[in-house]
Amino acid sequence: GYRAVRSALTIPIAGGECEFTRFGFRDLFTSHALDIAQPDTCAAGGLSECKKIADMSEAFGIRYNPHVWGTGIAIAASLQLLAVLPSHTPTSLAPIEPMLEFDRTEHPIRQAILKEPIEHEKGVVRVPDGPGLGIDIDREALARFAVSSSAA
Repeated sequence: GYRAVRSALTIPIAGGECEFTRFGFRDLFTSHALDIAQPDTCAAGGLSECKKIADMSEAFGIRYNPHVWGTGIAIAASLQLLAVLPSHTPTSLAPIEPMLEFDRTEHPIRQAILKEPIEHEKGVVRVPDGPGLGIDIDREALARFAVSSSAA
């Protein structure tokens, strides 16, 4: 499907948020199906696997911008990954920094479970710099959203 869309349009095609591991992305890259790879860091194999996907996308000349949807934990993980990615330089264009897909759709627990919510200031999102993913989980807020096994 991506190949058909890409061959019919002149704009860059982004996708891959439902693809998993570097092996799935290898197939998308070798078939020239995407211009911008968008794996979901939390679903495609985590930080280590997504770094491998990012390295492979660079080798294929494909931009990499993670798909981010979910909680503040997902945002923090994607920010940590973005912090180690190089600029991508497509042919004849200036370097392009990877960017964060900063989802703002309604999501009741996205920011609520973080002691310090991740926000943007003038379009820039700071990479959390604490231990691990750089965030602190609000355990009390997390408990409010927990579902007991008897209620499930």
